[in-house]
Amino acid sequence: MYEMVLRCPANVETIELCDLIIDSLASFFVVRDRQALVLSVHEAIINAVEAVRTQFDNDDACHITVSVRITAEEVTILVADAANGLSKQHIESRQEKRLEDVLLEESGRGLLLMRELMDDLWAEPLENGAYAIGMKMRR
Repeated sequence: MYEMVLRCPANVETIELCDLIIDSLASFFVVRDRQALVLSVHEAIINAVEAVRTQFDNDDACHITVSVRITAEEVTILVADAANGLSKQHIESRQEKRLEDVLLEESGRGLLLMRELMDDLWAEPLENGAYAIGMKMRR
């Protein structure tokens, strides 16, 4: 089993860095659908960066955390942010919708896209009472 935790500033460079890292990991460890994994993590990181930058008024001291665990069977990724993440209710409410339901909405498509592309998507409770986005893909 391999585990990695990245704690990065909530900025555009972090989005690009995480894209490169996840793409490399997906290639090296061979996942079921490399492009789907990279896109799903990309969407989660964009959501986290946007939440932090909005809540903390672009404070560069704020961060996001990306945790990756790779086993022989699957890749599990958690994306948490300093803005207390999405509510469990928000994540679960997206479980009931389809992409067509929110196609023209201002936001909300990322979670649906992740749900469609990943083998599992959930709200992971954190110690501070917030929730991280958890996702899993078989290898």
